[in-house]
Amino acid sequence: VNPVTLQLDLNNLFQLDNLVLSFKGPRPSSLVIERTLDNGQTWQPALYLAKNCEEAFPGVQTTTPLSLEQMYCHTLHPYENPYQEETIEFSPLRQYTFAPASNSQKIEDKSGFTGLRVTLTELGDVPHLPGRSLSKFFALKEMRVMGTCMCHGHADRCLPEEYSNLNSNIIQVNPVCDCKHNTAGINCERCADFYNDLPWRSAEEENTHTCKRNVTSMSLNIYTISQIISQSFCLPQSEL
Repeated sequence: VNPVTLQLDLNNLFQLDNLVLSFKGPRPSSLVIERTLDNGQTWQPALYLAKNCEEAFPGVQTTTPLSLEQMYCHTLHPYENPYQEETIEFSPLRQYTFAPASNSQKIEDKSGFTGLRVTLTELGDVPHLPGRSLSKFFALKEMRVMGTCMCHGHADRCLPEEYSNLNSNIIQVNPVCDCKHNTAGINCERCADFYNDLPWRSAEEENTHTCKRNVTSMSLNIYTISQIISQSFCLPQSEL
């Protein structure tokens, strides 16, 4: 079958740190890694990879991106033995090393994902033997996804899981952030109640953009509550 698509659905927003694809030989001649931010409704290419980028993905640049808007095709190095095992690693921030943007902005724009999709678009080459046609196939030994909860810079840890499976060697990451800076939500994506004096913003290196308490609103609420209490106890003399 050619092409083949492998899809990982997470149903929550996470921050991708690294993706490792371990292939049994022969390695695919081209593939594309995509991500989704809306649980699979739309997909965005994150990285193209090919033995020959110009042929496999015409129009996609092969030079290191100089802005966060540019897409990139990484040229796969040739190998002597097509049947050797090979590992391909993908870090969403590595290809944007030279883009003029802060690290926090790169994380916001390029690291978030609710799902990953790897499409193997072209079978790898196999040796040509006289009088014999060797089979071509895709063989992915392991797909390892490493990341953390996506907190927009407003937390430094994920909340621990309520349970753990001691018989499993898989570590499950909780999507819920331990929110700081007066933020709230699974991903600290909004200001906490009564802290809406300023619009919510993701944190940056030079500014945490801490949500501020709406003092005016709080004063009005306290005043309103006081008025209700006062009115409730100011009854006519005849009813006492």
